[in-house]
This record gives sequence, structure tokens and C-alpha cells, in this order.
Amino acid sequence: MKKTQAFLAMGFVITVALSIGFFTQIQEEKSARVRAENMLGAVIKERDTIEVVMNKKLQEKEKAISYLTASLSKEKLIISKLTENLERSSRRFATAGQPKKPIELEKIIVSSLLEMEGKVLAVDKQNDLVVINLGAMNNLKSGDKLSIYRGDNFIANAEIVKVQDKISAATIILANNSKDIKVEINDVVK
Repeated sequence: MKKTQAFLAMGFVITVALSIGFFTQIQEEKSARVRAENMLGAVIKERDTIEVVMNKKLQEKEKAISYLTASLSKEKLIISKLTENLERSSRRFATAGQPKKPIELEKIIVSSLLEMEGKVLAVDKQNDLVVINLGAMNNLKSGDKLSIYRGDNFIANAEIVKVQDKISAATIILANNSKDIKVEINDVVK
């Protein structure tokens, strides 16, 4: 009977030891699963954040492409009209004979660029561009350089990159000491 009790006691001890081992293993597996789920959750959250950023950048690129496509269409239309005008003028000059008497033109008064003063109408801070209310009617052309002031304070220089009749677009060229000063709407352009 003592042997039976000893075997039963030993069997009980082995059963308890195995139960504790299985319980410990289950707890470790559960803990490992929770860590893996947390890591997966963090990776999914990071992926979602990256996806939002990428979608925003994609929308910005699509807007830029749309704007550039519209600009290209306008430029093609302008080139087409200029080509038509050039062809029409060429035909007129080809058919016209030499004038019999000299043609006198009225005096043309050209205003100096120094007398010109305009204002900033719009600012594209991302691309360092400004739109000003001076244009070809003010004798501006691409490559002209202007200065931007706020009151009597110099803010920046600008170089004309696109000219229309009454407005122009210019690239902002900041002075070395004015990095913190930003060009704003209604700043004066000279």
C-alpha cells in the first residue's frame, strides 16, 4: 500500500509539475502573441500614416500636373496665334511694294523703369514666386530685376520670369540678411 501511495504521490507530483510547465509555456506563448500583435499594430499604424502622407503628396503632384497642363495649353494657343500673326504679317510685307515717301511716326515716349512702381498681388511661398501688377505695358520683359519694399525697408530682389500685358510673375531672390523676412501681398515693387 505504501508503494501505491508513493506511486500516487509521485504521479501527483509529476502531474502538478507538468501542469505548471504547460501553464508556464501557455503564458509565454500568450505573452509572445501579445508582443507580436502590438508590433503588428505599430507597423500597420506607421503604414497608414505613410499612406496618408503619400496620398497628400500624390494630390499635390496631380494639382501641379493639372496646372502645368493648363499652362502648356495656354502657351500652345499663344504660339499658334503668334504664328498666325507672323504669317499674316509676312504675307503683307511680301505683297507690299516699297513706299514712295518716307513714313513719319509719332514720337514715342518710353517711361523709365526707375519711375515704375507696383504691388505684389500674390505670393507662392513654396516656389518663391510673386505675381505683380506690372507687365509688358510697363515695358517689363523676362530677366528684368526689381526690388521689393515694405514701406522704406528693402525686403528682397525679384527676377521676372513671365510677362503678360498688365501682370508678371517673378522669382524671389532674398538678400543674405533678410532670411527671416517674407514677401507679402501689397509689398511695393520698384
